[in-house]
Amino acid sequence: MDGQLNFLLRNAELDVVEFDVHQRKEMKTFNRTLPYYVMSYHKKGSAKLRVGNQIHTITPGTVIYIPPNVEHDHYKDSHEETEFLWWHFTFQIVNVMDVMKLFQIPIAFRLHNSEYFEQVFEQFITSTSRSSSLPSSILKQAKALELLYIILDSALGKRDHISFNTQSLSFLDLLSRIVQHPEEQISLQSLSEEMHMHPTYICNRFKELFGKSPMQVQREIKMQKAKKLLESSEMTITELSQALGFSEVQNFTRLFKTYVGVSPTQYRNLNIKWRFIK
Repeated sequence: MDGQLNFLLRNAELDVVEFDVHQRKEMKTFNRTLPYYVMSYHKKGSAKLRVGNQIHTITPGTVIYIPPNVEHDHYKDSHEETEFLWWHFTFQIVNVMDVMKLFQIPIAFRLHNSEYFEQVFEQFITSTSRSSSLPSSILKQAKALELLYIILDSALGKRDHISFNTQSLSFLDLLSRIVQHPEEQISLQSLSEEMHMHPTYICNRFKELFGKSPMQVQREIKMQKAKKLLESSEMTITELSQALGFSEVQNFTRLFKTYVGVSPTQYRNLNIKWRFIK
């Protein structure tokens, strides 16, 4: 399991959407849902967090972790000043696979080394205020990953990263295989024969574990790779479709237009014009 998980983590991209440090004596955030992960570390003071029917009391040293599109309240019921460090982020493979779904992270938990986290968060903020030079960009990404490491280390501890039984480990193998070789010709029927499971069970179990069916993950990864190749390579549309595992260029063109909204040729031309304008 560690080999597959390490492969997926190496291929994931961490994108910090926004972040800040706030000091508040009043806080009234209700019924909020956001399209990315919400993570907040409370350095001082207290607050309340509601997720579903459960209300958590948040005290200094506590991290809250809210997955995308989960409605929650984050509020104060006292007038003491509360200071918290927060960031919103995604952690995905080619903008398709949400890697955080692989981990069993509680909504609220204690941070093991608060001083270390506070130091790295300050370094992260400092790196973002520097010039947009290559070294600064690398430092920013390194500090963001270090923050994520500290969070996961505290949230997971010595527990298994993924609550998989022996049978379900084969689904992690399948996910790694699709990510590594999206051009491979697979179908639910071929997977059924290979894994000795019913096609419907494979589709439903994979979706339960990773949020999408295996065919959907494969198609979306193909489309993301197609966009990058159209932007950066001089491959013909036929060559590109073959490289992505399509036997007929018409099938590739049809699927690309369904996902992206324009044909591959139009997409390439639009990006050439955009680069020229910039």
